Amino acid sequence: MAKIKEQLDYGNRPERMDPNLERKLRAGQDIYSTNPAMKKGAKDVQRLISSRFGKVADKLKEVTGIQDISSKNVQGMIYREMMSKVPMIIGIENRHKDELEKLAVKISLDETEVPEDWYKIEPYLNREPIDVSNFRYKPEEEEDDDEEKEEKPQIPSFEIEDLTDEEILELEKHKRNIINAIIQGSAKKGHYLFQKPEVKRELDRIDPRLYDAYLGIMAINDFLYFSMEQMIEAMSQTGQGVAGKVELDSNDEDEGGEEGEETPDTVIRAFGLIFPILCHEVIKGLEEAAGRHGLPQDPELSQKVMGQTDILSNEPMQLRIGPEIVEKLRMALPDDMFDESNKGLINWFKVELYRLEAKEFLMLIGDVISEDESKNKKATKVFEELMKQASLLKQEYEEYKKDKGEDPDDDDDLGDFLGGLGISLS
Repeated sequence: MAKIKEQLDYGNRPERMDPNLERKLRAGQDIYSTNPAMKKGAKDVQRLISSRFGKVADKLKEVTGIQDISSKNVQGMIYREMMSKVPMIIGIENRHKDELEKLAVKISLDETEVPEDWYKIEPYLNREPIDVSNFRYKPEEEEDDDEEKEEKPQIPSFEIEDLTDEEILELEKHKRNIINAIIQGSAKKGHYLFQKPEVKRELDRIDPRLYDAYLGIMAINDFLYFSMEQMIEAMSQTGQGVAGKVELDSNDEDEGGEEGEETPDTVIRAFGLIFPILCHEVIKGLEEAAGRHGLPQDPELSQKVMGQTDILSNEPMQLRIGPEIVEKLRMALPDDMFDESNKGLINWFKVELYRLEAKEFLMLIGDVISEDESKNKKATKVFEELMKQASLLKQEYEEYKKDKGEDPDDDDDLGDFLGGLGISLS
């Protein structure tokens, strides 16, 4: 037991996760401990989540000025104080919905470097209650045979040509779970976009009280995912208390815009109770759109994978571990990715990354999150090759757009461009 406790590394901090969450992590009772990308199993999961918990706790202490937040009484006091500000926030935002919705879209596109004409984004800031009726709360096809679960293969033990249909499905589920963690981890920064100086100026112009109120609510919200497991579990199993949602739909507008102007083939509808949550949902929608490239080409297999992975009860663990995986990815990316000349390249890079065959993808992520620096460097080498492919894809698309501008009768769009390259939007 002492060895296991060392894996949940709290350092010298007095704060602790909820005992129920600790037990799950120690027992490997989560969706990632058996994932082949976690080469050390539960130990890797515990290491990543321990790191995230430390950052979340430090953020809350910084925001509140309280240096010891280990007491449940103190945590409850902070929660009540921060949540008491929600009515005030909603009152202010209700008078500025249009401009805040436009601001959420603009800063989310800027943050993700996604071109504004790729998707049609419909933001809804507390326009109506969050509809939870179409959430998937449990896997559509649950495994009943415990013995079968124990016999599921591990990545290094087989070759692709020898896989059974069940093994292929299992691999694709593991891949999708990692992509979902990346989606959630990337979207997490949406909760704090209000801290950008240019955004803060806009918010201060609307009402100077918003900034501090957002900061406190988001900090305690993050902490609750580690400190109140039963409440988080109940929310993820019922949808009660959910404050944000995003939906991706196909755009059925065949008419196009004015003068035959093309329209994006994907509509992202983002709903948020307050501004930071709306930003989170917009970015999540953009990331989910990219994540479609990681689904199997076979529509039936793709539906099976999503039916077993894209469920509300998986989201808490994705939000806990996702930011750490995203940070590890960012550290492993080639420095050139962040050059001004490569602005927007990250989105093409994700297309290439997610299109990797499941086994290769999972082994690559395993190298990314490894504590072994040589494995990290190995991942960077692979990323350099993917970056070259992404650069070519981006260049082809820019040439395509340029040519298209010379031919007004050509109404193809991003989906058609990718389709011509054999890249489908599942």
